[in-house]
Amino acid sequence: MTESKGEKVEKVEKVEKKPGLLGFTVERVNAFSDGVFAVAITLMGVNILVPTISGKVTEAKLAHGLASVWPHFFAFVLSFIIIGMFWISHHARFSEIRRANRTVIWINLIYLLLIVFIPYNTMLMSQFGNTMVSTVMYAANMAAAGIVQAIMAFYATHDQRLVDEDFNPRLAADFVRGNLIMAAVFLISIGIAFASPQWAKYFWVVLFITPLFERAIFGKTPTTAEE
Repeated sequence: MTESKGEKVEKVEKVEKKPGLLGFTVERVNAFSDGVFAVAITLMGVNILVPTISGKVTEAKLAHGLASVWPHFFAFVLSFIIIGMFWISHHARFSEIRRANRTVIWINLIYLLLIVFIPYNTMLMSQFGNTMVSTVMYAANMAAAGIVQAIMAFYATHDQRLVDEDFNPRLAADFVRGNLIMAAVFLISIGIAFASPQWAKYFWVVLFITPLFERAIFGKTPTTAEE
């Protein structure tokens, strides 16, 4: 007897919500991850310094005070965008993952640990941005997060380990490549930071143009709906 469309959808939902070896569903892992991302972004906002003004507050003094703390705003906006990119990437990965096992849970926890470190390194860079050490620590944090997420994507999709059997292998390649490119940008910037921390930060602009080159070279990222 042929299954109806509604029965097929219900069957897929049951497979997706089936708990893994530790009793975790993909939905629970996703919910926890989203919470960590939210906390990381909130911590960055809390760490933005308010200018200290001595004596009577005037428009000129306030403007000068705000100008003096602009590195905090720069670091916050940059980190917010990068965490947003990590979150979008993480969401894309877990929208394809159908099962959770011990290994992927621990890889995800290590990844989230690196995400939680971003507010600290953001604060460090905003206060000591002209130093090589703060720039290297920030870049190393971002590079490590990119590498771990690439490992997680490879592990989950290799041989359809945690994804559907009809999962597009080209999509898996795009998952891994995108994270490794981001990590490579930050790793290269570490070398630049030894010569000039300021130029290392300028190099991070490459992050926002690499997707254009990636699409030009490899084509549009496929979706599961594409044949």
